[in-house]
Amino acid sequence: MYMLIGEQQGEAGEPAERRARFEHMAQVVRQSPGFVRGSWGADEDDPTVEHALVVLDTLENAQALRRAVETNVTGVRLRLMAVAVEAAAS
Repeated sequence: MYMLIGEQQGEAGEPAERRARFEHMAQVVRQSPGFVRGSWGADEDDPTVEHALVVLDTLENAQALRRAVETNVTGVRLRLMAVAVEAAAS
């Protein structure tokens, strides 16, 4: 699996506005081929920074989403990570 890690300057704004923006992002990304799961949220240290963590099943699908985001979203910083180990609460 692969994780696409995104960081972007956002607007501090009202929590409801921010949540609606994140929900829209999730709705769009959820339709991406190979989508496994994702998380979107605001930085606790700087509320003008927004983060996205999206897990996809293959490198090809992760690269395709990265290209789509870079084409359609300005000012976003993206990193691609191969997931080596996962842990969950037991």
